Amino acid sequence: MFSRIRKRLTYGNVAITVALVFAMTGGAYAAGKYVITSTKQISPKVVAALKGKAGAAGAQGPIGAVGPQGAGGPQGPKGEAGTAGLKGEAGKEGLEGKQGIEGKEGKEGKPGIEGKQGIEGKEGQPWTPNSTLPVGATETGVWVANMPEPEGTLVRVPINFPVQIKAGTVTGHFLKANETTTECPGSRTKPEATSGNLCVWPDEEEAATHGDFVAFLNPGEPLGFGVNPAGTLLALKVAAGATAVEGQGAWAVTG
Repeated sequence: MFSRIRKRLTYGNVAITVALVFAMTGGAYAAGKYVITSTKQISPKVVAALKGKAGAAGAQGPIGAVGPQGAGGPQGPKGEAGTAGLKGEAGKEGLEGKQGIEGKEGKEGKPGIEGKQGIEGKEGQPWTPNSTLPVGATETGVWVANMPEPEGTLVRVPINFPVQIKAGTVTGHFLKANETTTECPGSRTKPEATSGNLCVWPDEEEAATHGDFVAFLNPGEPLGFGVNPAGTLLALKVAAGATAVEGQGAWAVTG
């Protein structure tokens, strides 16, 4: 019975009970004059006697609605980004590495073989009016013919050697413009002759424009043919129906 009373005992019930006691004891006048609105107006001993033990905890209420990010209310707005942190201090300088070991000096190379000294050439002989062309040496020149004569006439075109050759050592050859032989390996544009030969080339394919080759003439010889140490005469005959010998070309002679 007393446990039921204790469960229903509150501060409001206490205040009503106290008022009722005053009314029953004839303290109606005092109750009307002094209204109890707080437990501080009651003696602590009375409050302690009336105060019961705390009741058992009530049942847990239902869980609230689940928000976007789990239990509880909705997620709050995203906060502003924080200020950048202070720049860290530079780290300590690393230790200097050890110096590498110096490499060994390479061996000195062997000296190269000294080249052999070349053979000194023979001193050339100075030219004089009486000098002769050395054996194997070559000299070149040109010839020109422009001689009006009746057909069948023999004309003589001079070929002079700047340096004389030895008498009786050279043979003359009259070739076509681009003809090449063993004795005359050159051409009219690059005249060449082997040793002991005179090679004569015309500019035209024919012996001469209006002349036919006859022979090389040497006035110093009894028969009048051949090559003189100072040169020769190129004998050309005026062709049939022509009135002159006209031609030109190149020559080469080798001693």
